[in-house]
Amino acid sequence: MSNQRAEVRPASSSVVWTVVGLCLLAINLRPALGSVSPLLGDIQDALGLSDAAVSVLTTLPVLCLGVFAAAAPGLARRLGLASALVLGLVALVAGVLVRLVPSTAALFIGTTLAGAGLAIGNVLMPAVIKTAFPTKIRLYTGIGTAILSGGAALSAGVAVPLRNAVGGDWNDALGIWAVPAVVALVPWLVLARRAVKPTTPAAGAATARGSLRGDALSWQVTGYLALRALVFFTALGWLPMVLSDFGYSDAGSGGLLSLAMAVSVPGALFAPVLAGRFLGMRAVVTMVAVASAVSLIGLLVAPGIAALWVVLLGLSLGAGHALALTFIGLRSPDPQVAAQLSGMVQTVGYLVGALAGPFALGIISGATGSWTVPLILLAAFTLPELILGLLSSRDRFVRPRTVAGPAPTVAPAGAPAGPEQTQAREEVRVAD
Repeated sequence: MSNQRAEVRPASSSVVWTVVGLCLLAINLRPALGSVSPLLGDIQDALGLSDAAVSVLTTLPVLCLGVFAAAAPGLARRLGLASALVLGLVALVAGVLVRLVPSTAALFIGTTLAGAGLAIGNVLMPAVIKTAFPTKIRLYTGIGTAILSGGAALSAGVAVPLRNAVGGDWNDALGIWAVPAVVALVPWLVLARRAVKPTTPAAGAATARGSLRGDALSWQVTGYLALRALVFFTALGWLPMVLSDFGYSDAGSGGLLSLAMAVSVPGALFAPVLAGRFLGMRAVVTMVAVASAVSLIGLLVAPGIAALWVVLLGLSLGAGHALALTFIGLRSPDPQVAAQLSGMVQTVGYLVGALAGPFALGIISGATGSWTVPLILLAAFTLPELILGLLSSRDRFVRPRTVAGPAPTVAPAGAPAGPEQTQAREEVRVAD
């Protein structure tokens, strides 16, 4: 078996399939969420949902991202990365199709299924990058996050026009997003078929390394993503309604949300590169926190120039999310730990983001009758976000607590893939 493994070589065609699969995966990780918020008013009227039910609906996808993220590393160990991603995409397609049924039960069941599929994709995307491109983590994380942000922008911007094009049916407008998810299945089915079946040592590597819960750096990375998720998903869920309360039309509010998501694309693409080659991680982390705070306060004190604040907010959303995902790859010594850290970061991060973000701030807005307190709170959260980002910027690896033997503490820049990385990479790239 060892001789067979030694003869396995990366195939250029599999590299192409991996890149295509990564891009198609990324573009599907937000539309099932971003397409809902511009249609919340239609959904609420059609189904007679209460304000509390609408809050649950905006919170549910993010909650699913946290709850189901914990299962993703185990699925990858048992099935391999490609097969686990196939399972996630199938769940996403099923969830989107269930929401075609115009009922409250179908809406919530479909959203839960879609959220489970998105959780698997979210967690395993950094592991795919660490596995296939271990020396280009910043570049491919930036590309993946930029495409992810582009998918969010596209879904938010075309939600209302799609609804109008299909005769005003909100459920048909949501169901269209099953099409790109089906397309994304193709490369991962190819890669799953080609993949070397995980062996016991590779499959159990992350488990053998022990828990990350006792490692301070793991919690710092987790906290940074949690606060970025709080701002990101609150904006994604409530920004159109905030702008509506400030006097913008439904189309105008949806357009501004689309603008925020659109400008998040260059933010996501260039932030990791700037951090790696020019300014350093600490400088970019600081810029993101300042931009978030200024944009949120600006929306509150000068809503008449909301476009300016939305652009600034969008840039910070894309850049911050890309940095959070980059930390997962850079602070992991190998792909197995990357999947493990990604599962921890996104489980805790998205649960906190869901509970303290869209749901809690929506309730606060309803109780106070305005968006003043929620926007101030969001701006205040940028201070602990900055502190955690600076701590996560230190060049070192996370340290699972039951490691047998010494664990590396400093992450060498551009280090080549070691034996574990080479072995894990075979799950995605194998010879024809």
